[in-house]
Amino acid sequence: MKLNTPLANILGFAELLKDRTKQDSQATKDLDKIINSAIYSREVVKKLMFFACEMPQQKSLVNIIPICKEAIELLKPILKTKNITLNFSSSNSKIALKIDRIQLTQVLFNLVINAIYFSEENGVIVLDIKDKSATVEIHIKDQGTGIDTNLGDKIFEPFFTTKPVGEGSGLGLSVVHGIVKSHKGNISFSANMPKGTIFTVAIPKL
Repeated sequence: MKLNTPLANILGFAELLKDRTKQDSQATKDLDKIINSAIYSREVVKKLMFFACEMPQQKSLVNIIPICKEAIELLKPILKTKNITLNFSSSNSKIALKIDRIQLTQVLFNLVINAIYFSEENGVIVLDIKDKSATVEIHIKDQGTGIDTNLGDKIFEPFFTTKPVGEGSGLGLSVVHGIVKSHKGNISFSANMPKGTIFTVAIPKL
């Protein structure tokens, strides 16, 4: 995948800069964040390649709460662009699911970035995890412009987008839908009150 080439360049130049800025502790910390994010992005690309080729996933029973918190940390720079606050909550501090952790991160990334796009400046997004008896539900709530509920599952179709021409590929939600289905789960959306959208991902405890 061509995306791996620029990621390799980012890693290489960041490592070079790190060697040159050893005396600057803050620069070193910032470069470490760049390196870690690039490595993580490389893993996401690899997993998407596996998914696209229908290769076996790497599912394991893990506590999804740290995964959600890590995803939020990586999304902070994007949230800052519109001064958006993301509030995280969960019914339990430990919620176990048998999932592919990279693909779960991709689901969170796509849904939160979508919520950011449709949110106004200084908006609030809520990421709430509920541990049910047979499933785990992930709710992502925004206060944006909302989605016409009459669209139904059409929004999960490849290349369908409600964004203006040139601002969306129409692949984000279809990728999310595919990942959720491959985990034998379901994804749906509903209206948030007084405005906005709630996406709900429900994954069964296997």
